[in-house]
Amino acid sequence: MNFDACRLRADEREDLLAQQDECTISWMNDAGWPVSVVQTYVWARGAFWVTAFQDKPRVDRLRADQRAAVAVSSKGTSVGPERMASARVIATVHDDESTASWFYPAFAARLTPDEKARDQFAGMLGKQDRVVIELRPVSWTTFDGVRLRTRRS
Repeated sequence: MNFDACRLRADEREDLLAQQDECTISWMNDAGWPVSVVQTYVWARGAFWVTAFQDKPRVDRLRADQRAAVAVSSKGTSVGPERMASARVIATVHDDESTASWFYPAFAARLTPDEKARDQFAGMLGKQDRVVIELRPVSWTTFDGVRLRTRRS
């Protein structure tokens, strides 16, 4: 069987990344163990963007070793069941005002449609000791389970 036929097309992957708002980010800790966290993300400029408090251990680890992975499932979206995309990524930690000024409003918009609440939340994020983490894909793995079952039948 040709499993390439079970991969998402680039437009399907983009649709999934635009609709979903949570991803799982994985990296290696100081002891060499894989560690993961589920986070709300913004998909923009060809990368995943998340935020974290400056003192989180993952911030130091991603500065020391930029290699990480991100996984996104279609669960809870309208793109259909059993779809996923994962990427090997290079992480860049941003602590500059220009990144924060576009990211925090975009991040807040992912969490609430209410404009006033969105503005308040974005403002609060900007006052905290936070960084913005850019996770830029270098390679993708995608899968469509429905397509697999259809091809096997």
